Amino acid sequence: MNSKHSARSADADRPPLTAEQFEASPEFRAFKRVMKKALKVSKSELDERVRRAKETSPRVGNPNAPGRKKLEPKQSIDPRAH
Repeated sequence: MNSKHSARSADADRPPLTAEQFEASPEFRAFKRVMKKALKVSKSELDERVRRAKETSPRVGNPNAPGRKKLEPKQSIDPRAH
């Protein structure tokens, strides 16, 4: 029998962790510590990155770029049109 398979079946027998148990686990604390360091960006650096991304974006000036809302022509509310 594969050792990975037997480990999975042993995990399946245990009840799931509560949110408190999960957050208290050493693996989650290490993950959280690493992510905080990796995601820490100063406000000025973030502003500069956003400004640079907007300037170099291929979407600039292209109303048909992916992610843009489609502009529908406005319909007149002329009572004679009915």
